[in-house]
Amino acid sequence: MHSFLGTCAFIVGLIFGSFANVVIYRLPRNLSIVKPRSRCPSCGAPVKAYDNIPILSFLILKGRCRNCKKPISKRYPLTELASGLLYVLAYYIAIYKANNPGLFFVSIYLSTVFLIIFLIDYDFRIIPDSLSISGIIIGFAISFFPGLTIGWLQSGVGILAGGLLFLAIAELGDRVFKKESMGGGDVK
Repeated sequence: MHSFLGTCAFIVGLIFGSFANVVIYRLPRNLSIVKPRSRCPSCGAPVKAYDNIPILSFLILKGRCRNCKKPISKRYPLTELASGLLYVLAYYIAIYKANNPGLFFVSIYLSTVFLIIFLIDYDFRIIPDSLSISGIIIGFAISFFPGLTIGWLQSGVGILAGGLLFLAIAELGDRVFKKESMGGGDVK
């Protein structure tokens, strides 16, 4: 039963990893994450549903656009794979070890948001407020759910302590290097 559920977690992680790719590409460019459908970055041709199956379509198409035959970044399937593996890890820890479905959903939400933040920050050196602030708010709100290991007070103290620590590090870095060393997104 656990191997079946772990496989399901992996597949769901692949799907959310595919959506994460959309967010990673579009959010920093101020594009809608809903419309239009996915397109080839080279020729602009819409990606057909059967060419948008996580990892599998990339392998079948040999990493190239069906329309223009130009290479598609390996980052797309790697992001999907990372997401799938994070979901399996969340399943293993939260369900298999701790038997805590609430922790599983918190873990997959936060791992998806952190994956998106990491890759946007890597590409653009920004962390969109819509991700960091919503992550803080939802992370805090989730702490009110029963059965989680961290309550609202611990969560609130953690948010404040973490924010103040990173603010102090940023301030120290600014003074030492005499330029901005960390952006506001890093502090949030």
